[in-house]
Amino acid sequence: MIGKLIYGLLSEDVALTALVSSDNIYPYFLREETKFPAIVYTIDGITPDYTKDGWAQDDCSFSVVSLSTNYTSLQSIVVAVREALEMERGTVEGITIQHIHMIGMDEGYDVTTDIFANKLSFNVNVINY
Repeated sequence: MIGKLIYGLLSEDVALTALVSSDNIYPYFLREETKFPAIVYTIDGITPDYTKDGWAQDDCSFSVVSLSTNYTSLQSIVVAVREALEMERGTVEGITIQHIHMIGMDEGYDVTTDIFANKLSFNVNVINY
């Protein structure tokens, strides 16, 4: 459900797909043959919210990890990811978004693979699927 929303927002963003092919945007893990740069997104948790009338919305947390062999390129990708997601509202992939906001960021480097990584964490509130 939320994965379809995340992929839709990322893969349809022109600025982002100019930097990372939509073929290189994956849920949960990279394929072994993946060429960099690439993006991996994960759903970290979903908390439903109920009223006396039943289900009202879900508060979902998710992460987007951008990977590149070049740090400068990575920074451009991270900016594009954030711009593709942050403060998005409306209906995407049949899911109504109240808002998306960033809640954190981590960076790293893997010396064994020579890959730079950036993880952006977000919350999204959705009111229907």
